[in-house]
Amino acid sequence: MFRQTQVNKFIIIIIFAALFFLTASAGSYAADDVNIDSSTDHTEINNFYICEVKDTIDPPISNHLSKCLKKSYDSTYGLIILMDTPGGLEASMREIIMNMLNTDIPVIVFIYPEGARAASAGTFITYAGDIAVMGPSTNIGAAHPVNLGTEQVSQDMMEKVTNDLASFIRNLAESKGRNSDWAEEAVRESVSITAVEALELGVIDITAEDIEDLLAKIDGRILEKSGKTFIFNGKAAKTEKIEMSFISRFLHIIVNPNIAYILFIIGIFGIIYEFSQPGLGVSGAIGVLFIILGLYAFSILPINYAGLALVILAIILFVLDVVIGLSGVLSIAGIASLLIGSFLLIDTDAPYLKIATSLIISASVVVSGFLIIVIRATYKVHRQKPITGEAGIIGETAVVCQDLNPKGLVKVYGEIWKAVSQNGKKIKKGREVEILSLKGLTLQVKILNKNNNKKGG
Repeated sequence: MFRQTQVNKFIIIIIFAALFFLTASAGSYAADDVNIDSSTDHTEINNFYICEVKDTIDPPISNHLSKCLKKSYDSTYGLIILMDTPGGLEASMREIIMNMLNTDIPVIVFIYPEGARAASAGTFITYAGDIAVMGPSTNIGAAHPVNLGTEQVSQDMMEKVTNDLASFIRNLAESKGRNSDWAEEAVRESVSITAVEALELGVIDITAEDIEDLLAKIDGRILEKSGKTFIFNGKAAKTEKIEMSFISRFLHIIVNPNIAYILFIIGIFGIIYEFSQPGLGVSGAIGVLFIILGLYAFSILPINYAGLALVILAIILFVLDVVIGLSGVLSIAGIASLLIGSFLLIDTDAPYLKIATSLIISASVVVSGFLIIVIRATYKVHRQKPITGEAGIIGETAVVCQDLNPKGLVKVYGEIWKAVSQNGKKIKKGREVEILSLKGLTLQVKILNKNNNKKGG
């Protein structure tokens, strides 16, 4: 009996142990299920907008990127920035990076296509990307600051600027988990590396042949940003390109220093031609428009105001020479002022922001030739006898088209005028007469002396 009781107790203990194990296991499974469910609190990114950034980083490019980021945020799309830039303006670069860091959507910076570069400001923007990618035969670096001001920067000031930018890019690198030492070296020593080297050094996250390859390589990648979790579904991803608006594209084109200079030169042509042909109005309006566009571009670029003053002085000298008619004396001084002012106009060490020397020389030659033509034409006009008004009609020959008795009608320069005979004698139709004077709208004439024959009108 005792043994049976012990067996029953043993069986009960085994049953309770089994129940406890099953309960603990169920709890463990339930806990695992909770963890799995919590991990599903994420946003899947399977659509991407593509935004191209080419050439110099400037306000129109910054504005375009801002619109791309907003559209991506509103649509819950990821954003892929295709970048190929030699650098640009620091203010525009910082504005772009600020917008990238403060958006709640993933931003991928892809240095693409083949042969593209992310130099200077482009290096900073790449480091600000949530995922940094480089294509084949691309390079990144050369981020040392250059003089972009209207005054020469001292060595101490340039050192301060360099230290500031070095700290800025180091912070970007550390926040994105990339190589901060190389980033600082790119700013201080202006080093540049290839895509393969960048991947080995941890400057970028991946390399890709093209956008399709990029999407395949980020498939399944998890990204934490702004307290949110994003999972990329690259295999099923769809892409859509955001085109630059017409206004942004137009402003980006004219901000190019060479284009801005050409606009300014065309404006000079319009102003000169307007003063050589008074009363026309159209060429003057066009000239002013082009000069305003040129000034807008120069207001964004790092200009030297002394150079701008010399260019404006050249315009004044050209106009005065045309109006006063000094046979080119002031125009020679104007050409010299234009040439010197053009070389001084852009004050920067950045080669991509300078006006091409060949363009400045060519523009000066073309302006000189244009001035020679205009001044010679104006000089001839000043020397010609007036052909309108009283001074232009007196002494000319007219033909009687209605008998003068003593009043009648005469024809001169294809026009019919009232006329009166000087001595009151009758002059028959068809006779040639000489115009003596003009009183009101009536001509005083006399019979033409046959010994001093003139052609009739």
